Parts: sequence; C-alpha cells; structure tokens
Amino acid sequence: MRHFFSPYPILSSLFLLFALLFPGNVGSQTPSTENDPAEQSKTPAPEIYVDQVINEESLAKQIEAEKKKEWGLAPQWAPGNLGITYRYYHNDVENLHNISEHGVELRWQQETVENGSYDIEIGGLNSDGYDTSREPDGYRIQVRQDNYVINPKLQLDSDVIHYRSVVPSLVDESYRFRLPSTILQGMGNRLYYDDTTLFLNFGEIGHYRGTAAKAYQSDQGSLLGLGAQHRLNRHWDVGFQFWNTDDPENLETHQSVAGAVEYTPDPLDQNHQVHLLGDSLGKTGLWYDGQINIGRWQHRAGAQYLPPDLLWTDVPINNDRQGLYWRGERSAYRWFWSLGSEIGQNNLDEAPQIPGYISTNSFASLTWQYLRRTHFGGNMNMQTDWADSGTATHDIYRYVLRAYADHHFPIGKTRVEPELAIEDAYLEQTQKYGLRWNQEYELFLNHNLNSEIQYYTSDKKENDLSLKIYFDHSYPRDIQLSGSFQKYYIDSPQLGITDGTSISLGLGWQFLTTWLMSLNADYNTGDIKWEGGEDFKIEGINLLFSLSYNVRTGKPRQLYGVNTGDPGRGRIVGRVFLDENRNGKFDLREKALSEIIVYLDGRHATETWTKGGFEFWPVAAGEHYLAIELRDVPLPWSLADEDPQRVVVPHRGEIEFNFALIRLNE
Repeated sequence: MRHFFSPYPILSSLFLLFALLFPGNVGSQTPSTENDPAEQSKTPAPEIYVDQVINEESLAKQIEAEKKKEWGLAPQWAPGNLGITYRYYHNDVENLHNISEHGVELRWQQETVENGSYDIEIGGLNSDGYDTSREPDGYRIQVRQDNYVINPKLQLDSDVIHYRSVVPSLVDESYRFRLPSTILQGMGNRLYYDDTTLFLNFGEIGHYRGTAAKAYQSDQGSLLGLGAQHRLNRHWDVGFQFWNTDDPENLETHQSVAGAVEYTPDPLDQNHQVHLLGDSLGKTGLWYDGQINIGRWQHRAGAQYLPPDLLWTDVPINNDRQGLYWRGERSAYRWFWSLGSEIGQNNLDEAPQIPGYISTNSFASLTWQYLRRTHFGGNMNMQTDWADSGTATHDIYRYVLRAYADHHFPIGKTRVEPELAIEDAYLEQTQKYGLRWNQEYELFLNHNLNSEIQYYTSDKKENDLSLKIYFDHSYPRDIQLSGSFQKYYIDSPQLGITDGTSISLGLGWQFLTTWLMSLNADYNTGDIKWEGGEDFKIEGINLLFSLSYNVRTGKPRQLYGVNTGDPGRGRIVGRVFLDENRNGKFDLREKALSEIIVYLDGRHATETWTKGGFEFWPVAAGEHYLAIELRDVPLPWSLADEDPQRVVVPHRGEIEFNFALIRLNE
C-alpha cells in the first residue's frame, strides 16, 4: 500500500479530479473589454424593432427550455448509460464441493462533449462453500476516463483503483510471443502528444476472483511502470517499458525493461519487429518477427531466445526456450494454401531435473472450392520431440492427417471429417482413426439446429463415441432459447469405461425495454468403471442466473472512429471466436471469447460481450480499421493476419466483421 498512498499519486489524483470537475477554471481567462468599441462608445445604441409575432427573445427562451428538458441537469453531456446487474451462481458437484455466489455490479457510463468519457464499475461478491484459503468475497471498483483533452495536441486517459496494467502495444505483443499484464490497485495514465504516447502505472499487485462478480484480492507486492511509444516517421516506430516489481509473492524484488523497434518499408508488403527483454538479474532475451508479402504469398518468420529464469513482472512468462518459425499462406480464386514449420529447444541450461527436448512442429493445409456450395480440404500436422537433456529419455512422434468435405444444402450444411493419427511415445506406437460428421439445419423463423457425431478408435482397443446436438431459437417478445445435449462413451484400457451425459440450457428474455433476465444451467453426469476396481460416479449442476436493469440517456453527440468526412452514419457489429474448423464463420459448437478488447481505428475500444459480440455505433460512413487486443487471447490461438482489418461502413446500414481465431500450429 505504500506506493498507492504515496504523496505523488495523491497529488496527481487531486489535480486530475480538479481538472475534470472544473475544466474551465484551469488556465482559463476572461476576455478583456478594454479594446471593445461597443464598451468604449458613449453613443446609445439605436432602438431595435421587435416583431410582435416573431419574438426573438421568446423564441430563444423556448429553445433553451427545450434544451434543458432534453439534457436534464447536464446539458453538456452526450449519451450515457446506467445499469445494475444481480447474478447468482451455484455449482454443486457430488462428493467434491458445493459453491454458491451472489454478485452485484453497478456500471455508469457517460460521454461528455468537452471532457471526454467516464466509465465507473462497482462490483460486490458474497459467497459460501469455499475454504478459507480460497475465499473470493470482496469488491471491485474501476474508474476509467478517456479522451480528456488538455489542449489540442495533448490528451489523457486514466484508470483508477482496480484495473489491468497497460503498456505500449508495440512492446508487449508480437506474432509468436506476448508479455502478460497485471491486475493492480492503483492508477494508470496514458498521455498522448502528437506521435508520442506515455504510459504510467503504479499500485498494489492483485487478482480477480469469482464468477457471479469480479472481486479484487490483493497479493504481496507492488508494481511501478513507465513506458513510451513514438513514431519517428511513417517507416519507423519505437517503444519501451520499464517495470519495478517490489517484493512479489513468489519472486524476488527485481526490475525489467522491454524495448521494441518496428520497421515498415511498405505497410502492405513488409513489416519487421525486433524485441528486447531484460531484467536486473542479468538475464536478456531477444526475438524477431517479420512479415513479407510476395505476390499472392504472405510469409511470416521469426526467431527467439529467452533464457531460463528471465523475469517480467509478477506474472511468469514462457522463458527457457529458443527457436525459429516460418509460416506461409497463399490465396487464389478457388484455392487456399497454408503451411509452416518451427523448431525449438527448451532446458537451455541442461538442468538435470527438467525434461529437455528439441521439438519440431510442421503443418500444411489446403482448401479447394470445387463448386460455389461445395468445398474439399485437409491438413497434415507433424510433431516430434527429441530427448536432449535432463529427465527426457525417449523421443516422441505424433502425425495427424485430417481431411474434410462440406456442402451447402437449401436447409443447411453437411461437413464430414475423417482423421488418422499416429503417435509414438515412450517406445509404444498407437494408431488412431476417427470420423466426424457435422450437420447444420437452417430452419424457418430464426430456428437453428446443429448436430455432430464423432467416433474414434485405435489399435490399442480404445473407443471414443460422442453425440452432440445444439439448438438456438428466437421467439417474439425478445425471447432467446438455446441449449445443447451431449452423450459420450469412452473405453480406454488405462482409464476404464466412462459413460457420461451433458445437458445445457440457456434462456434470455428482454422485457419492459430496460430489463433483461438470463438463465444458464448445465447438468453433467458420468460413470467410470475400472476393471477389477470400484466404480465411481460423478454428478454436477452448474447454474448462473442474472437480472439486469439498464437505462440509456442523452443523444449521440460524437462519432466512434476517425471522421471520414462523410456525413452518413452506420454501424459496425461482429464477434470474436475460436474458429475450430477454419471456415471463417461462427458455428454454434465453437467458443466465443468475452472481455476481448476491440479497437476501432486505433483510438476507440470496446470489450466483447458474453457471446463474443461487439458493436460500434454511430460510426461515420466510409473506410475504417478494426483490430483486437491479442494479449488476452489464449495461445496457440491468434489471427492469420494481425494487421488492422479494413471495413467500409454503409450509409444508414450495418457492416458485420468477425475475428475468426485459428491455431498457429496447424
């Protein structure tokens, strides 16, 4: 707490609060009337004729009254939003645990014409069923201010109390390596001046717990950081980040510094990044990422060296490795190729207690559009781990060959995927065969149904059979019903026979315009039978209920994204999801990612909702660019193209753009 309550943050907070509450009193001047000819003249002004029918004074008062009535007590405010949500979470697993949580979240958002926008979130969590060491009870408060204009060239963004640390995007992320962020109790500031951005973060280290609401829990230690990013010219960008991590819970006090240089000779054809990471213990890491487009081919390549015990903040990073990678993609009229390979080594110090391998991972995929509604394709993945040091004694090989064919019918789509996998681990070879059949039904009146059957077997007498059914129905009166049913049977000589069932149900109801009720329930049961042993049964219920009240005020006053000069207005909507089948479309069985930050033109941001959706409105019609924060996307998932994506917003219309994340090693 000594950093959070030091004199500097208190004075900074008081000055920022004073500037926000009384923006006109900071550096303001009253215009002088010393040289005003109207004030100096002694000649009385001529009498002005006032029409009795069109009374200008009366009309002005009427307009002002309507304006006050429209905007209430704060006529300078733009659109606002006030919402409160109650959530109840219950998890009951037989013979294991019983957990119940009650959470309340209050959120107030307000845009202003002159002083930027404000976002305040307050959450409280109460729970039972946890042991004392894992008690997640508590609260969370986050105050965010964006786009506060100090002068025409200087802008300020701030996060206060509980927030996630922010560093220059050039520094903390690249195509194949990312530096994680930290939850803090303190303050974070971002100061924008022309082509330079400064970052300041300080506070106590903590983490979020809870499902019904987020509760902040403090850990041992504090964090102080200073960063900057600067554009030298249209080809060169540089950035750095310094962290002082004081007395962390599991690491000693240390300092870390990261730097990055980006060279872009041609934004459409080339991009090169060099990153450096070092700590006060003498460890230094280096990695390179590059992109080169040649004709229809897009190539990405890189190299990295991260020594053992290299430190960042309190969050561990994936160090103790070195390697190279390459990935290439080519698109044609009816063909799409993707292939790549990487080689890496861990246990660089050859520690005797760590398994050390020299690993390779290569893949190749092909898609062919046979007809407009028919596609064929497949991919091959080869992974090898050669024992090199430490406790590693045997080589491991794994080869996977997968093909697919899909066809669009008038009522839906059929997809068939055969698979062959050969694995050689610890001198024992296993061959697995599988087939997956997915059927989508596009029914009438917003009724969708999806079924999937998959069966896998092996030469070791292993059998895996599962049936999945998903449905999503929309009804009048803003009612949404969804659910799934899964039945699986697994027969393994090592693990026994598992017979299980999983049922889920989701219900959403938007009523009275401002109220939203939702219910998500899951039921899981499974019987495990071991040969010659005692049977084991597990059964669990997972329930999440929420009730929300949300009211909007004000009218749109500013646009999201850059002003294109086009007077038309439109909307941008989309979703962020894990594209399991790499078809670029969101399927019901695929997972959508919530709380992923989506950037519009690099300056406006929003977080995805529970089902991965996001929206920007209103947006000036014309050309814009979208990007997502990849730092919080789980590896090995990423985008095939991480550059900002171009979208064209139509007049009085809507453009949909989805971020389909793919596995980098396939």
